[in-house]
Amino acid sequence: MLDELKEQQSKLKVVRSNMTKRAQLTTKSVNIGFILERLAPSLKSFRFSHNDCRSLFDPIDYVIFEGLSKNKTVNKIIFTDIKSGAASLKSRQKEIKSLVQNKKVEFRTY
Repeated sequence: MLDELKEQQSKLKVVRSNMTKRAQLTTKSVNIGFILERLAPSLKSFRFSHNDCRSLFDPIDYVIFEGLSKNKTVNKIIFTDIKSGAASLKSRQKEIKSLVQNKKVEFRTY
């Protein structure tokens, strides 16, 4: 029984080590994602003019005023969130998307 206990302890150490490595990898991925969100408008593959982008980062990354910098006229307002890999919208972001799709967006002056 003592040998079996030592073997179980050894296996537990390996599992803990793997869990730590997985957590570190996840943390690095999230941090890289945050950096890429901020750099996205400067990438050539970003389809909008970086001058049209206004950053929020929470709960969504950008509000894009399409046409603002080139035409000096806003053609469209686009709410954008940057995702990579298998990342999906968070519940709050899904709510915002639904509100926009259901035309529950207003403009008010105070």
